[in-house]
Amino acid sequence: MAKISTYTIDSTIEGADKLLGTDSASTSALATRNYTIDSLKTYINGSTAANITDTIPLGFFLSVNREGTAYERALVRTLAGSTLNNVVLKSATVNTGCDVYLNTLGSGQVFLIIRDYNNGQFAVDYDLADFAANSATWSGTVGGVAHTGTVTTFNAPDFSNSSPAANATQYVTVGGNKYTDWCFDVTLGAGETYTGGQVAFTEFTFLTGSTQIETQAVGSLKITRNLEVPDGDVTIGTSSPTTDPRNLTVYGAIQVPTSESTIKFGGTTNNVIMSTDGNNLSVSGTGTGSNTINNSTRFVEDIIKDTNTTSTDGRTIMGQNTFTAINTDGTRGVLSNSGVELQNSSGVALSEQQVSGNAPVGSLTNQGYLTSIKVDDNWFQLPALSSGVAEALPGLSETLAGPSGAITTGRLFYGIQNAAGCLFQAVTSPATLTTGESIGANETSITISSGNRTDFAAIFAAIPAGQKLYFVESTYTTAFPSVGGQMLDQSINLYMAVAYDTGTYIFTFGKQGYGTLNVSTSTFNIDSETVKLNSIPTASKSNFVYYDTATKAISHNALNVSGTANGATYDYGGNTDVPVVSIDFDNLQITAPASGVVTLKQGYAFGGAQTGDFTAADFNHYILDAITADKTVTLPAGTAGDSIRFTNMSSLNASGVYSASSYIWTLNPNGSEKIMRSSTLALDESTASFELYYSDAANGWIVNGIS
Repeated sequence: MAKISTYTIDSTIEGADKLLGTDSASTSALATRNYTIDSLKTYINGSTAANITDTIPLGFFLSVNREGTAYERALVRTLAGSTLNNVVLKSATVNTGCDVYLNTLGSGQVFLIIRDYNNGQFAVDYDLADFAANSATWSGTVGGVAHTGTVTTFNAPDFSNSSPAANATQYVTVGGNKYTDWCFDVTLGAGETYTGGQVAFTEFTFLTGSTQIETQAVGSLKITRNLEVPDGDVTIGTSSPTTDPRNLTVYGAIQVPTSESTIKFGGTTNNVIMSTDGNNLSVSGTGTGSNTINNSTRFVEDIIKDTNTTSTDGRTIMGQNTFTAINTDGTRGVLSNSGVELQNSSGVALSEQQVSGNAPVGSLTNQGYLTSIKVDDNWFQLPALSSGVAEALPGLSETLAGPSGAITTGRLFYGIQNAAGCLFQAVTSPATLTTGESIGANETSITISSGNRTDFAAIFAAIPAGQKLYFVESTYTTAFPSVGGQMLDQSINLYMAVAYDTGTYIFTFGKQGYGTLNVSTSTFNIDSETVKLNSIPTASKSNFVYYDTATKAISHNALNVSGTANGATYDYGGNTDVPVVSIDFDNLQITAPASGVVTLKQGYAFGGAQTGDFTAADFNHYILDAITADKTVTLPAGTAGDSIRFTNMSSLNASGVYSASSYIWTLNPNGSEKIMRSSTLALDESTASFELYYSDAANGWIVNGIS
């Protein structure tokens, strides 16, 4: 027979290939036999139950059941980590699925037993032998006595021996159940002894710990029964985007317990979580995104938006045929294919239907005119208001006003409408038309001439949002104000652009602050009061009010004006305009300024109970309340006749009981002004009431009426 090294190597192994060996059952001591690869495979896979034990424990990390399935044919190995971790195996708060014992041999040798009740799964992340390799230290309480120690040896399993050594890793049967006792030789701490036999720890922790590991199965892993993961995460694939398995195919149901588990998409700080209480599916998470549905979606049940379970807190319900908004008062707005209906909290239609908007003033965008509205089966036409200043329901109409005489257009600019004037914003580009457009008396529309159409169309199209296009007459050459400056029709005739038809080139405009708004009703209800609007005559003074169309003046018959302030009564008879130059309310005299705008002030406003530093205002009455530190009141700039009242209650409690305060209020004037000819005033009377009256620069604020 040639040397084995001279034979050719077969790089392709097949089941029918043969191996050379000795038959131990043969009567001949040198009985040589051939064995096929397939025959060895069958033997290892368990053709005979006694050949290999049913269960091969591989430490804490895995038990492999060998029952002829694909499970056993997976290559199993452990991947050691690099970090030592402490392990709590038994405590009053941690259920580890094991008990820990101390025991002794007759020689006085002490060893440690870890009895596994869960097939090794209580310490699935740690290597048994590593406890000894790292001389793991531990502490625990046995029979009320604290012990410490160090692991010296991991005692290897002796599962095939029916009578293994007492300190060997072995199977034990308790109450008909088969468990595993993992055993270690240990040394006790300095000065400690133990002779009590097998006694369980009540508390036990590895202080040094062991190396954390992973168990890796290479190849197909087939599980014919349940896969149970009592703790920790299950990861399929890795973060590699192309080379790792990414899909999980399940042919049965995925069951999520109602109180324990969730389905989470994303990481730990940015995720979407699906959970359930057994009846409802909740979608939440820490992400800031939204739920996006790209496919056609059909809902067979109602969709309800609700912040909580209180039906009166406001909800939006989208049903199969209606869309319902439930207000906080229980009323409902229902949108269906038959229209919009307002209902009460019981779902009964209300007699009055409403159409409303919630956009604040200044943020609305004009999307065109509302020309008609349908109520039940009837259509109602709305009046077309040409100015764009008001767009209203039936009952209102408008007539624009043109110039009183022939004019020519001058400069154009953009502005913000403000009462009868506007707030200037910017000059247009170009600032004027190539040739001024002629406008006749009372005209409110013209056709733009051909030479100006391109420029005017560009100017009109460039109107900024929230602004209007204006023009002045050619005779007005005064410089425009700065941005935001007020332009009033009292000093200048302003014309506001209303519309421009680029097809007909017709430009519609109106004189700002003029024109007529017609109210087609006889009664207004204002704050529950009824105001009658009677016809104002234009040809006779027999009625109460007379309007002179020639002079545009309003006059009246004998007029009695009664003022309620201080019971004053002003009575005037005559039919001419009467200017009011001053008003005297006993303690307050107001003289009309040149602008004619008079602000009436009567009595004192309540400024509140103050507990901190503040700036006072004229004609207010303040309470200086209890304070826990010195506080300061700053007075406003004084004008002769200004008055402020104070009541110091800083030493009175909530029941009005006096108790001297350790802190004071101090009054300081504005800037270099004075109080009682001085620069400051400290209030050392904590229950005083007084008035400050501003006299002049020399005396400043003077104290009046201390009580």
